[in-house]
Amino acid sequence: MDKQSYHQLERLRGQLVSAAMGNGSSFLNRDVLLLSQTLDQLIVKAQREKRKPRSAQG
Repeated sequence: MDKQSYHQLERLRGQLVSAAMGNGSSFLNRDVLLLSQTLDQLIVKAQREKRKPRSAQG
């Protein structure tokens, strides 16, 4: 994972925590769910990149 992707992931994680805390600690709030889904997609992308053989990462 490159630095830019890592910082994006960390920024979204912070936004998710703030949104959940700001909405009565509810992870069922629409905005919290959208942030969570976006963060999940970035995590899956990072995991896939990590699993690629080094020659394919280019």
